[in-house]
Formats: sequence, structure tokens, C-alpha cells
Amino acid sequence: MNFTLLAKRLFALASALAFTFATTMPSSAQSAALGNIAGTVHDKTGAVVAGATVTVTSLQTGASRTLATDAEGHYAATFLQPGVYEVVLGGGTFGKVDVKNVGVTVGDTRTVDATLTAASVSTDVIVTTDSVLLDTEKVASSQTVSEVLVTNLPVNGRRFDNFVLLTPNVVPDGNTGLISFRGISGIYNSNLVDGANNNQAFFSEARGRSIGAPYVYPIDAIKEFSSENSGYSAEFGQAAGGIINAITKSGGNSFHGDVYEEYRTPGYNAIDRQTKTKPVKVQHQYGASVGGPIVKDKLFFHFTYDGYRKVTPISYLSGYTSATQKVTDLASLCSGTATYLTRGTTVYPSTIPGITPAQCSAGIAFIQTQLGAFPRNVKQDIFFPRLDYQLNSKTHLSASFLWENFHQPDGYNTATTVTSGGVSQNGTADFHERFLVVNAETALNARSANVVHLQWARDLETDSTNSGGPAVGLTGIVSYGETSALPRGAFPDEHRIQITDIYSTTFGKHSLKIGVDANLIHEQLQNL
Repeated sequence: MNFTLLAKRLFALASALAFTFATTMPSSAQSAALGNIAGTVHDKTGAVVAGATVTVTSLQTGASRTLATDAEGHYAATFLQPGVYEVVLGGGTFGKVDVKNVGVTVGDTRTVDATLTAASVSTDVIVTTDSVLLDTEKVASSQTVSEVLVTNLPVNGRRFDNFVLLTPNVVPDGNTGLISFRGISGIYNSNLVDGANNNQAFFSEARGRSIGAPYVYPIDAIKEFSSENSGYSAEFGQAAGGIINAITKSGGNSFHGDVYEEYRTPGYNAIDRQTKTKPVKVQHQYGASVGGPIVKDKLFFHFTYDGYRKVTPISYLSGYTSATQKVTDLASLCSGTATYLTRGTTVYPSTIPGITPAQCSAGIAFIQTQLGAFPRNVKQDIFFPRLDYQLNSKTHLSASFLWENFHQPDGYNTATTVTSGGVSQNGTADFHERFLVVNAETALNARSANVVHLQWARDLETDSTNSGGPAVGLTGIVSYGETSALPRGAFPDEHRIQITDIYSTTFGKHSLKIGVDANLIHEQLQNL
């Protein structure tokens, strides 16, 4: 069957002209793939200072933004790239307060207040990277998983969103890899990477799926992410469960990189308590990443390669085989000799009308080709380059492209052991992921900013078949032939164009966000 789900075209227009009016401090505002710095400036008498100069500078790229406090002494630098910043407040008739090492994390806001003294006095403040224990301005229930945790915590399989399980009220949803927020099914979550929707529309899971490719975005390309449990902004939307809001690594004015390899062999595996043998499982993950400047303070790059190899054979057993009988015994049913097949007191004839001994032997031989252990060597390669360009003091641009191929022979049936089946009823699983994401953040004036997210993506998943039809089953012995579910030429073939535009402005201690999200999806299914 080959059909097109045209209705998916307007899938994500649920946020088309969605806006929020926050009656709290702007520090409570959330942003996809970005962070904010906000605060209030006073003089030594406690009075607010209007028109005070505030300069926010990225210590990674050197990009700076200059603001002025409003009539209530408040300022907000919104839509900042997550990283470490220096904030200088004051000047003119007042002294300066220089606050260094201000860490900005994804989807959150760091509050930096200052008390200015006389012009003859300047103050340097060194801030630790520790987050505040209690943020009284925040209404959302969330947790940020920082780059330090992503880089150093061990995780089996190197799938970054497994770290979401560190968040309270988050548990595995079954044993497939889905994640449940507050007991809600894992298919109701929303996954964002660099502000772009990373959910597959058909299965309503993060692209790559929980039982498909081991991961799509390599963990070495992820800088940090936040896990939003409840109370999140309407900017995110499209979720009844939780929000996973991730950003990828970018380059800076200094070069940095790493090389890694993780290898697992059967020699390291524990002995199975039932079979008393070691399972055959070889897993090999390796790769490298590097980032740095192309033009200092202007143009930066980051590149990640990730390779994944896994050996996990699949075994087909016959339900007929036991300690006292085996499939080859069936040859006695048509041998035409005095060698009879007996089971207890029952003696079966040694001839089948219309079947010659040679045909019978050929049938038994064919059954044996369907049984046994078959290799299933998984191969995945991911290439992920990213460019960042500081166009001017007000505008930052970034672009990334993800290229991923996943190949798994005998991967349609992912079980390790199948009884009374046959290898011809399996097929090869192939995933092809191509994502282009472009972002632009612009400071329009001292209290307003705008961000645009663009995404072009294709998510193609296929399952070929090991044989043609029809499907035949010998009850309790073997099954062979093409199953009714294969081949799958596209399951799915998803084409996506997403455009998101969000405008943010502040009015004293209030913030207003207006945005539109057009997420156009054309999806084709070929599934027999």
C-alpha cells in the first residue's frame, strides 16, 4: 500500500500565533535552544537606576551586546547562546560592577543584579558556575543537564536523552527506550534540538525512534539540554508529557576537541545463568570532534563524527527440536525404507504419496537453511558540522547539518532468539536522516529581541525483505517466506520544512512573547 498523509502538512500549526504574557520577572521566561540574562540595578541608597549601561560579553566568542536599564532599573538580554558571559554594569556618574563567569544554560535565565557606587569606585565580582539552589522567579519544573554531566557521566549506548532520567518524576516507559514524564506515555513528549522540532510525526517519538537507530544526534555533539517536566512556556507546546530542549556544541576563539573509543567484547560479558555461556555481543563506538575559530570573534566551526558498530546475532530455533528429537528425523517420513519415525508407541509411515525421497530430503534441507544463528552486524555513521557567524554586535547566525546512515541486516525482527520462525521472514532495516537547521538571533533594541529557527529535514526509514512470498508456516517446526509486513519501502519517508519566529520584549518586570511556528510535513508510507 502506497499513500500520502497530506493531513500532516499542518501538524504543528498548533503554535501558529501562540503567545504568552508573563506577569513575572523576565528571568522566568524560557527559550528553545537559548538562554537569557536579566536583573535590576540600584544605587547605594537602594533606589533604582534608570539608563544605566549594561554590557553582556560572551567569553567564548567575544560577541557583546549593550543595553540600558529602563525606568524601573531593569534590563534583560534575551536569546543568548548558552555559555559563559561577563556582565559590566554602570558607568558615567556611577562606578562599574564587573561580574565575570556568568553561566547561561539552555532554556533558562541567569539573574545578575548590581548596586552601583560612586564613579571613583569600581567592583569586580567573580561568579561561580553553580546554579542557585532556589529560583523564586521560576514557575516551570525543570532540570538542566550541563555539558560537564553530558561529557563525564557514563551512559550505555551513548544516547543523550537517557540523561533525562535524572529529572524527578521521569521514568522509563516500558523497555523500548521511551521516557515517561509524570506517568504520561512517552509518545506525548516533545524533543527540540537547536530550537528545531526533533519529533517524528508518524510514530510521535524522537527521530531515530526508541527501537530503531541507537541514536541520531551523537552525545559528543550535544552541549547541554534542559528537561522540562511541567509549567513550561507556550513557546514549546505540542506536548502533554515533557520537553527535552537540547543545544549542540559550537566553536569559539580557542580550539578544542576530543577523540574517543568504547569497545565491548564477549570476553567482558558475564556468563548467562541459564545457558551457562557468554552471549555473543560486540559493541564498538568511536569518533572525534573538533571546534575552533575560522575568523577570530566572527566565524567559528564545530565538527563531530560518530561511528557505531555492533555484532548481535539472531538465532532461529525449531519448536520441534528437543533432547530426544531433531528436524533431520523428519526425513524418515518419506525415506521409503524400514527406518520408521517413532514417537512413544506411535510409528509413522515411511512414505508420503506423491513425494519422492529426494524431494523429502530437499524439503528437510530447506528447513535447515531457515534455522541456526545468523549474523546481524549493525553499522551507523554520523557526520555533524556546525558553523556560527557573529554578523554584528546585534545578530548571531548559526547553521548545522546532520547526516546519518543506519544499516542493520536481519533488523526487522530485533529479537535475539526466534522459535519456529525462519530467517527468510526477516529483513534489513535502513535509516537515512538528513537535517539542516539555521538560526538567527537579533537584538532589536535595549528591550526587544527576535529569533528565527529554520529547518529542512528528511527522515527515511525502510525495511527490505529476505525473500519473496508467500508466507508458509509448519506449525511448531518452522515458518518461511515473506511476511505480510514486508517490504517497507518507506516507513515513513518524512519531509519537513519548519519556520519559527519569536519576538520578545520587556516592560519593566513583565515580558511579552509573540511567536509563530509553521511546521509543514509531507509524509509517505509504503508498508505491505
